[in-house]
Amino acid sequence: MKYLILIHSNPSVIELFAAMTDVQRREAFQTYFEIESELEKSGELLESKALEEKVQHYVQRGAEGPIVTDAPLAEVTEIVTGFYLVDVRDEARAFEIAARFPEAVTERGVRVVRVWTQDDFEQAMS
Repeated sequence: MKYLILIHSNPSVIELFAAMTDVQRREAFQTYFEIESELEKSGELLESKALEEKVQHYVQRGAEGPIVTDAPLAEVTEIVTGFYLVDVRDEARAFEIAARFPEAVTERGVRVVRVWTQDDFEQAMS
């Protein structure tokens, strides 16, 4: 089963990293590399990327083409800053992986979303 593990930045994550010492911050960042390495070795990692958090855009369909606005907007307090696409045996394994990320200790934690395949869509349509 494929799952997308979404890493977010929000006020609680910013506070978490701001309260860390330089050593703690390096250890926290090392966690990402360790998780990625382990998932690569186990064959569970399909893709992972860090995302630029300073310049993100929202796109809407307009009558004359895409309408693009900058983000984050004033009302947005949480943005996606990275993801891990994994192929694991079950939901419990996806939760186990997500719980290891530093952000998992914050109030909103780490988001885990099942990725639907073509087979899932076909089953839903029948």
